[in-house]
Amino acid sequence: MKRHLGTFIGGMVVGSLSFGVWPEMWKSYGIMGGFLTATFVIGLAWFMNHYIGVIDNPPDGLWVDQGLPIFGAGVSWGIVRFWPADGGCAYMFSALCKIWPTLVFCLIGGALAGVAAHVVKQVAPGWNGQKEVSK
Repeated sequence: MKRHLGTFIGGMVVGSLSFGVWPEMWKSYGIMGGFLTATFVIGLAWFMNHYIGVIDNPPDGLWVDQGLPIFGAGVSWGIVRFWPADGGCAYMFSALCKIWPTLVFCLIGGALAGVAAHVVKQVAPGWNGQKEVSK
């Protein structure tokens, strides 16, 4: 249960920092604010989630990265921020139709990154970790 709770908290922190701090820094300080926030937010979240191990990644399972929590936070943030005050579903449907290309390309990019990571691990055996030495 602790591992699942840690994964939940790690995803929550990276998602909330990405959509809570990043847009405001970008609006306030322009491109430089966006780059600095990207470095600090993603760097801090990567350190916390992967180096310390808050997100549970068992050695024999698939690697879970921060992209899915950031994606979920982005969709939630977009719905909450842009939902019309009168609750009009017709407007929301047209708004969702406008974001489908972005969502599709995000999923394609994530899939290509996974394939690229697999190819790198196959080509560069040093990225596979320590191999057990037989005596």
